[in-house]
Amino acid sequence: MFVCHSRISGTTSQRLKSYDFPTKIRSMKKRTVGKCHICGTTDELSYEHIPPRAAFNSHKNFIYFIKDVLGSENFPWDLSGKRGKQLQKGIGFYTLCGRCNNNTGAWYGDALVDFTYQGYRASHNKKLKPYEWASITFQEIYPLRVIKEIVAMFFSVNNPDLSTLHQDLRAFVLSKERKGITPHRYGLYLYLLRGSIARYAGLTGIGSFPGGHTRIISELAAPPFGYVLEFDPKNKRDYCDLTFFANDFDYNQKATVRLRIPVYESNTPFPSDHRTKLQIMEDYIKNKLLELQKAKP
Repeated sequence: MFVCHSRISGTTSQRLKSYDFPTKIRSMKKRTVGKCHICGTTDELSYEHIPPRAAFNSHKNFIYFIKDVLGSENFPWDLSGKRGKQLQKGIGFYTLCGRCNNNTGAWYGDALVDFTYQGYRASHNKKLKPYEWASITFQEIYPLRVIKEIVAMFFSVNNPDLSTLHQDLRAFVLSKERKGITPHRYGLYLYLLRGSIARYAGLTGIGSFPGGHTRIISELAAPPFGYVLEFDPKNKRDYCDLTFFANDFDYNQKATVRLRIPVYESNTPFPSDHRTKLQIMEDYIKNKLLELQKAKP
C-alpha cells in the first residue's frame, strides 16, 4: 500500500509513503523482469504511472514505508524527520509489460486525463466540507474508457495474481471494445479527495459490519479523486457508484454525465478511513484516556 502527501501543483513536490506493495520499486533508468499485473506474462516490465502522468502525476515524490508511519509518535500525516525514496517524475512502478502499458495508455489514458481535469476544474475552488456531496457534470467524456483505465490502475496497485484470479476483469481491460462488469461481484466507486495524504492500497479486509460482513476493497486516491474497487459489494451508498460506466456505454460512445460525488478526507494510511484530522485527534485522546483508566490499580 502507498499513501502520499499530495497537492496538484507544477512547483510543489509530493511526498509519498508506502508499504506492502507487491512490485519492487526501482529507478526509472533501470528495468526489471517480472509478472505483468494485467496479462500475467513474465517479461521485462515497464514503468506505469499511476494515475497517468498527464493527470497531475509528473512531479517529484518521496516513498515512505508503513513502519515509518505506524512506528512514529506523530500523527499519520506528519512525516517530519522521515527519509523517503525519491521518485523523480511522478508516482509509478514497474508493473506492466510493454504491450499492456502501451495499449492501456493509448486506448484509455487520455479519457481518464480528461475526466480528471474536468473534475479538478469543477471542484478545486469550491469550499467543500467533508462528508457533503457535490454535483459535477462531466461534458462529452468516454465513460467506458475511463472505467477501463481505473481497473487497469487497480491491477497495478495490487499483487500480480489479482488478474489471474479475476479473469473477467482481465479480459475487460485487455479487449478495448468489451463492456460489462457484474455489479454483484464488483463495485467501482468515486469520491472527491481532500485531506493531507493520498493512498494506494491493495486488497484489504475492512472491519466487521452488521451481520458479520467484512468489506474487501482496494483504494487508489490521488488528487482530485479517490477510487475504490470493492469485491462482492456490501454497501454502494458510501460512494459515487461508477460501475454503470462499464455496462451502459460503448468504447467510442461519448456522453455528458452528471454525478453526485461525496467529499472525503484522507489523513491516515488505512483504506476507507475518511476521518478528519480533528476526528483522529479526538479518537487518540479517547484511546489514551481508556489506557489510563485500565492502568489504574
